[in-house]
Amino acid sequence: MDVFIQHKRLGVFFGKLPNRLWVPLMAGLKVRKLDGTILLDSEKITYGLVKSGYLTQGEIWPRKRIRSLNLDPSQGTSWADDAPGSGDQQWTFTVPDCVAPMLFLVGDGCLNGVSASGNTRTYIFGNASASTKVYAFDQMREMGSGPRLRCRNVATGAITFNSYMVPLNVIAQVTPPGPGTQQGSSYLTAYAGGNNELIKGTYPSIQYSKVRIPLGGEEYAVHLPFSRNAAVVDNSSSLGYSVIEGAGGYVGGVQFMFGPAGGSPSTQAGGQLVGYYAMVFDRMPVALVTRTSNLPFPFN
Repeated sequence: MDVFIQHKRLGVFFGKLPNRLWVPLMAGLKVRKLDGTILLDSEKITYGLVKSGYLTQGEIWPRKRIRSLNLDPSQGTSWADDAPGSGDQQWTFTVPDCVAPMLFLVGDGCLNGVSASGNTRTYIFGNASASTKVYAFDQMREMGSGPRLRCRNVATGAITFNSYMVPLNVIAQVTPPGPGTQQGSSYLTAYAGGNNELIKGTYPSIQYSKVRIPLGGEEYAVHLPFSRNAAVVDNSSSLGYSVIEGAGGYVGGVQFMFGPAGGSPSTQAGGQLVGYYAMVFDRMPVALVTRTSNLPFPFN
């Protein structure tokens, strides 16, 4: 790969990286590709790919039903698991030896939680499938062998860049659109220009609300820094339950979605209009987007 090495003050003084290169006095090292895009800036935190693969099938999280209408719904003891064997399928992805990982998805998925054991974290997604792909990035570290360029923090000696790891390159930031048509205190769809998908023949009821935002003709992976919650009265039997937001890439762009939150309370919403309730608009997540064309899959 051809690159330029540029010193913060001295400018470009190496035109190529051979198989082995010693770089002296590289305070403020910047490396650019031939097209001018930044490959490395040693003054900034650098993330690299540590693992990629498909989601693995996990537990089924049962929804909750209130034991009696006379009980206080604010008390946890007032609720019980719904019908045995029913619930929302969860999917997992484990990142070992991590510091502060960021997960980018291709396909459906809404993050429901994270479990930790030492430096290992297992991410739990709902509304996903075995075809959902995950790319996990984390702070760069010692990894791999053979010729490679490494940068270290002068004070601590910690690795700040390792050319063995594919660096994270965020190419776009995308904010989801506002809600669809309003009807009273609810909205027909969670996103303007989106659509609802009701999964027939399932118990408990499952409804998704999705919108796709085109970017280009290649595959993208998406990281959602935080997600919103809401509630839905779906189109099946006026069943009400909590939903959570997620985002993922596809060949052509970015998708935002709302789907059932794992372990949600579930009630019959008599007299309420079908739609999405308690939507949050005063803060909107901004999805980070990267291309997958240069990312190995599966990896590590």
